[in-house]
Amino acid sequence: MEKEEKKRKSGIPTGNAGEYFVMGELLRRGFDAQLADRNTKAYDILVGLPTDKTLRKVQVKTVRNAPWYVNMNHFQGDFLDQVTIYVLIGPESCKNPVRFFIAKNRDVAESTHAPPGWRSHGFMTLKAVAEYENRWDAVLS
Repeated sequence: MEKEEKKRKSGIPTGNAGEYFVMGELLRRGFDAQLADRNTKAYDILVGLPTDKTLRKVQVKTVRNAPWYVNMNHFQGDFLDQVTIYVLIGPESCKNPVRFFIAKNRDVAESTHAPPGWRSHGFMTLKAVAEYENRWDAVLS
């Protein structure tokens, strides 16, 4: 009897959920925020304060279970000052609240891990971002 291959679920609903969770949390905390157009490269949300017309680009990375899959290019050069919000939403049956970890790429760059032979992508562990949980002040720093 052949073993049936388990079909991998699309990550798009998880990514969309994370962006909407972040949007809701930013708006709840008094920030101005808007989603970027779909397939915008390098950022997902524009965020600022109602008193300032400047909007900052923020990347959102969402998983149900850590680690996060990351683009290693975002941890060098012009991307070092970009803020990334790592969202942990848990499995579909999860009863725990969504968790948010907010950090500048430069602050977690050394914590990325690329398996041997991988050049452009790697992983970010929960341990690497744990100290940045609910650091909403970092969004505009």
